[in-house]
Amino acid sequence: MLKLNSLEELNGYSFQSFIFEVQEDKVLINNLKDQIKIEILYSQNKKMKLIEKIYKQTGLKIALNKLEDKELLAFIQDKGFEKTLWSPIGKAMHDYNMIEEGDRIAIGISGGKDSLTVLNALVRIKKISGIKFEIFPIHIHPVEEGGKYQEIKEYCNKLGVELQVIETSIGESILTNEELKNPCFICARVRRGLLYKEMKKQNINKLILGHHKDDLIETFLLNVFYQGNMGVMKPAYYSEEYGLKVIRPLAYVEEKEIIRYAKKLSLPILHNDCPYETSENSKRLKVKKLIEDLSKDSPNIRSVMLNSIKDLFV
Repeated sequence: MLKLNSLEELNGYSFQSFIFEVQEDKVLINNLKDQIKIEILYSQNKKMKLIEKIYKQTGLKIALNKLEDKELLAFIQDKGFEKTLWSPIGKAMHDYNMIEEGDRIAIGISGGKDSLTVLNALVRIKKISGIKFEIFPIHIHPVEEGGKYQEIKEYCNKLGVELQVIETSIGESILTNEELKNPCFICARVRRGLLYKEMKKQNINKLILGHHKDDLIETFLLNVFYQGNMGVMKPAYYSEEYGLKVIRPLAYVEEKEIIRYAKKLSLPILHNDCPYETSENSKRLKVKKLIEDLSKDSPNIRSVMLNSIKDLFV
């Protein structure tokens, strides 16, 4: 991976049999092996597209350390997601008054597709809304997994925000405790507690989580089927215990659209080593499969189900 502060630093760089020449509106690639010259045109606000083309032509991976505002928005707002991503995020933001002037907002960065997508969304909103607020990405990292978060840290820098990392040994204590009936619940609760503690230190008043429409529906069905109650995961709520507001901007976004977006932008997904995520005994995976099967006959079933429980969000 070649890391650059600006594309101009690529000028004169050699990689395998390729030598690069950067001009004002194009990059020339001399292939010394095949004795051919490749010309790639580009504009200043589409450098990420240029980087993709260079990779396809040469195999050279390039990462810009930081993007200018126009280039950053062009990258985040990749075409094809207005109706399925940006519009539902905007509607959720409006419906629940999620962001206000002067907010100090933490984002729980797990390193998965959901948290990185919601990070992009918040950076986009800050650039286009005119609302003044601060963004604090925070990653709770199990020490057992080593320093796997470096790529996410570099990605945050590229977006103009700094990733804070809190290391914990939570993974070891949970995985070795055979008496825990619901390790996922305990793990989430401990991680959230660490987040809240850090937010209080820094006077941060809101927390963004990456839960999406599928998460909200699945949680409701899990509570109905296995707990005998109608508990819901709300798009927004105020935590009296910790004195802050928790918001979920992806509440109206379907998971399949987040997957499509993450793949299109090649987001630096951090692989999750947790064995409970893919366990055959996972109740959430069973509910997820149930919804998927029902959607084959009723494609809009997720929206129908979400609308049916909206009154519970109040």
